[in-house]
Amino acid sequence: MKTMLTAALLGLLAFPAMAQEGGNESDPRKQEVLSKLNTMRITVDFANTTMEEAVGYLRDFSGLNIIVDAEVYKNQSEDQLKVTLKVKDLLLKSVLKLMLNSRELTAMYKEGVVLIVPKGKIDKAVTLQLYDVRDLLVKIQDFAGPKVELVSPSKGGGGPLTGATFTLEEPRSTITEEFVTEMVKQNTGDKSWDENPNASINLTNGVLVVSQSKRVHEEIKRFINLLRQFK
Repeated sequence: MKTMLTAALLGLLAFPAMAQEGGNESDPRKQEVLSKLNTMRITVDFANTTMEEAVGYLRDFSGLNIIVDAEVYKNQSEDQLKVTLKVKDLLLKSVLKLMLNSRELTAMYKEGVVLIVPKGKIDKAVTLQLYDVRDLLVKIQDFAGPKVELVSPSKGGGGPLTGATFTLEEPRSTITEEFVTEMVKQNTGDKSWDENPNASINLTNGVLVVSQSKRVHEEIKRFINLLRQFK
């Protein structure tokens, strides 16, 4: 069951949300930016286009302040950042993801601006959060499945077979703390668990203690909610 559970959750987590860092949730400017990202559709045909030119096109089309952070160019050359992408009538948010994900970049909101930055810039700033997962440890179980036994009318077995008995065997084991911790690390945070020295995760007495970026904390919350669907 553990293997099947892992495969199912990997499929559900294949499309993580774009990073949304900074700004108050009630900030009307942020809500306007997110609304455009989530509803505006765009057609692009970039052929070996520089990142600045591609971002400029999105900026002019959407009216959003989209800016490439200077740190983007510290790790990759202009040629490495060139964009080749042809899509029709796609959400603006999805176009940004296609442009940025393969280059280890992400977009974040900051003071009215959509800022394109290296993923590591967001991931290294961590906060501590606690997650109560005692219900997962108790209720997600590795069931052995039913035991089926054919029976005949007589105990001696002389007559024809007339039915079957089904016995549900006891679960072999509950999901362990180590298993839950490893599942969280494998399905959230990309490489940040290994590359960010400030990131940590520990599960003790049913409480998951995590130091991670805001973006990864959002992924963890979604992942734990998915785990609860398998209780």
